[in-house]
Amino acid sequence: MFEQDRVLGRLQQRVMSESDIVACFLSGSYGRRTNDPYSDMDVALVFADEAARERAWRQRRDFVQSVMQYVPAKSFDGEHVRPYFHIALYSNGTKADYRYELQTELRPNPWDRDIRILKDQDGWAEQFQANCGRALMPQPRLTAAELATLDERFWVMLWDSFRLLLRGDNDKPFTIYLELLHFTLPPLLHVLPPEDPARAPLLHAQFNQDTQGTAVHLANLLQAYLNARTAVVERLHLDFSPDTRFETAVQNLIRSKF
Repeated sequence: MFEQDRVLGRLQQRVMSESDIVACFLSGSYGRRTNDPYSDMDVALVFADEAARERAWRQRRDFVQSVMQYVPAKSFDGEHVRPYFHIALYSNGTKADYRYELQTELRPNPWDRDIRILKDQDGWAEQFQANCGRALMPQPRLTAAELATLDERFWVMLWDSFRLLLRGDNDKPFTIYLELLHFTLPPLLHVLPPEDPARAPLLHAQFNQDTQGTAVHLANLLQAYLNARTAVVERLHLDFSPDTRFETAVQNLIRSKF
């Protein structure tokens, strides 16, 4: 639908012409051969040494554009994900994530056990894939201290949004609510697997012009958060004790407004 096959063909031609790139492979849905017309492309560009990677990294935007020379593109560095990670969108709708990797630093991992190899110098990528097939999936990590920090911020920001909604303000609390979701949901969703019943209610976040209705939703989100917090504590066996006196008082305040 978004010309991914065309991009894939041009990408393979491009990496074959770059002597500094010793290997290139696709991971994610393209690596598993489960891609569909809406899939993005997860591209690993592998270099033999730091000097080669630095040369390529300095030219990353030129490289992105050269893959589809006549298709305009926008791209940016994804430092929020990892170092040497560049995210691109071509104007034909194809999104591609480029990982700039070193052979000496790229360790076998379960996410690269299924890859589609586009370039492989001396069989390195094939051997890397075989090693990834033996790698174990790491356990999700969230410490008790990290959960405590998340928890304190959640309560304060939830009430900050809630009180403003009760006033009838739907402008100021919106940004607070966005920050609340950004800070709270990713760590919990990372730990809870899709089959955990505490996970799905976290995905029902919403915000609209109906301030009273949004306030009711925040009360529901609070309960979803508490259930997810309990599930995380049990799953990771965390030494975390909630401040029940504080939490009961705030919950009673919220209930009294409806």
